[in-house]
Amino acid sequence: MGKHLLVIGALLLAATTSSALNLLQEIKARPNLSQAARIIELDALLPRELETKQYTAFIPSNVAISQYEGKKDANLLKYHLANIPYRVQDLPSEINSDLMGNPKLYVTRFPSGKPATSGWDDVDYYINNAKVTYANVNATADSGYSQDSKEGSLAKGAGVQQVLHIVDQVIIPTFPEGNVDSKYFYPDAKTLLSKPEIYGLKDDKSISKFDERVEQLKMSENFELTGANTFFIPVNQALTDGDENLQDVIDKQVVHGHILPNKVLFTRTAEGNNEEYPSFAFTDNLKVLISMEKVKNPEDDTDAFYVKSNTKSGDNAHKTGTVLAKIVHGNIPVKNGVVHLIDRPLMVVAASIMSYLSEEDGQLKLFYELMREHYNELSQQLAREKADLTLFAPSNAAFEHVNEDRFKAVKLNKDKLGKLLKLHIVPQRLTTDMIIDKSSRQIFQEETLSNRRKLYFAVNDSNPANPIVSLEGAGVNATITTQNIAAKNGVIHIIDRILGIPSETVHQKLKTDPMLSDTWTLSQQDEWNARLDLKNEKYTFFAPSNDAWDFIKREMPSAHKKLFMGEFSYHVKHILERHMIVGSDLNLDELALLTQENATVRGDIREKQMQMARGKIYFQAKIKKSFGDISLYSHKYYVEWNGIQAKVIRPDVECVNGVVHVIDQVIMMNRDVTINASPATFTAGHITTLCATFITIISTKILH
Repeated sequence: MGKHLLVIGALLLAATTSSALNLLQEIKARPNLSQAARIIELDALLPRELETKQYTAFIPSNVAISQYEGKKDANLLKYHLANIPYRVQDLPSEINSDLMGNPKLYVTRFPSGKPATSGWDDVDYYINNAKVTYANVNATADSGYSQDSKEGSLAKGAGVQQVLHIVDQVIIPTFPEGNVDSKYFYPDAKTLLSKPEIYGLKDDKSISKFDERVEQLKMSENFELTGANTFFIPVNQALTDGDENLQDVIDKQVVHGHILPNKVLFTRTAEGNNEEYPSFAFTDNLKVLISMEKVKNPEDDTDAFYVKSNTKSGDNAHKTGTVLAKIVHGNIPVKNGVVHLIDRPLMVVAASIMSYLSEEDGQLKLFYELMREHYNELSQQLAREKADLTLFAPSNAAFEHVNEDRFKAVKLNKDKLGKLLKLHIVPQRLTTDMIIDKSSRQIFQEETLSNRRKLYFAVNDSNPANPIVSLEGAGVNATITTQNIAAKNGVIHIIDRILGIPSETVHQKLKTDPMLSDTWTLSQQDEWNARLDLKNEKYTFFAPSNDAWDFIKREMPSAHKKLFMGEFSYHVKHILERHMIVGSDLNLDELALLTQENATVRGDIREKQMQMARGKIYFQAKIKKSFGDISLYSHKYYVEWNGIQAKVIRPDVECVNGVVHVIDQVIMMNRDVTINASPATFTAGHITTLCATFITIISTKILH
């Protein structure tokens, strides 16, 4: 089959009009390849080979070479050459290079989403970690030898085919340093693991401790696995977590969890797809998946790459959950795939949430620094071994989306900062599986460490294999981007926003909150809600939930129908304004304070009347017990009007121009929606009818 493909490729290549230039001339003719041309000219043999031999060349651009900090010589460029000419669309998944030992180049393809205007640009091609940016420049060697693609033999003659492709990175070979035995020229993963210093892997890149453990377990042969695989090897520093030596925790299953069989993942070929692949530790009893992700550091706009082990099904020694490790030195090509060095062993849970947060230059660095510098007592709580917590930790990128002025104000107020940080912590272990399960039956909410403030969860399961979990805290919506990072004292979910510092107006919050979609729909009538987008105004809005409107639909079907028809906007306006205070943004603590001074007491209720945009309603606090003038509150709050009592079920949805409190009833009566239209909605038909009635009355009086 392979020989037939080579024949087809050769025929297609021959059918394409070839350049009169040879490969060296093509490289020299392109200004963006001048640095590669300079390296070639400094070698005694390479120029002649490029003029006369059959080649596929993947030549790095000037920008790529200038960014490369390693040795720039002919050996480097020979790893960019293969001795069979291929158009980019005909490349096999592996191709032998012209470097000594013929180490492999690995080819990966992804749909680009572009039309195939040049015959190849509908697909993105990667050679190891380098992307092909320009392809299929055909050249013709002056004379020399070509490999017969059918027989595999060499034939002498002129007109030997050559192909040039341009790549955006230097393709870095794994080549030994100094004078060493030729057997080390082309290592597999086992050789790299056992002799890392030969390949410059020392000091902070040393991997001797992991090699030691692999030898103790007699598992070296796993790194001789044939084919194209991906290996993740922890550096020495990764095997110490605080005072704990993690070498002993690594058993055979954990070693298997560091190997991804039959799949080569370079960092750029893995970014963005979030696909999980079965590791070597995927068995009947233990199921461990591997994935990779790219994270941008907002401080310097650099990219960092992470590998995740997801233990979906574990045992006593291997806890379920995710372990996230940073790739500290990646894309090391070997004979049987690619190796990445990582800063944390996979499948081994962190000693505490805090030990994970404190990771140097990690993707939670900014959240950790905020806590350590301004509210260090919370750090101690997250470090306790016996705690059982869930932390929803904003990524470094989340800090780019926060309102800077509001954020500075919060940092200057320790009490407010404490409330904000505690809003991100649930005092129990909460995995995404638990959230998804509980959200399927009801609107799922959980108390946080921030007094009387909850998180509200929603699940988008349009893709059942990969549901998206989002949450809302104090008016800010966030999505979990990395889930279930396991620690001995809890679990971490990385989120894409900082909770508690709003960026949306009341208008925007109503529009985007799935729990308030009916209130949003009604508020659009006659553009009543436009005022809610004014950032220089303040509002307190008691917004009925969708369930509250469903209750009206069941109990007052005619009124509900008229309100949602869109022809009774006058009545809609009156009802909504009964739910809103203009000029003040009162949170729940401030509202509760109203019931403590000069309030009316009725049974177990303390209440205070409030002026709304239309009319007055009562804000009520339920009392557990009273001792003279002292009341013990139950933390149940209501608004009441004409005997209709609506419970505050989701307080303090903060916005930049107000506060929304979600309630479980609509404050309205059937009489609020009458058949008669308001004066503002009279039509010509109404006026004609009134005139006719008036004339009839006058005529009757005259006749009598």
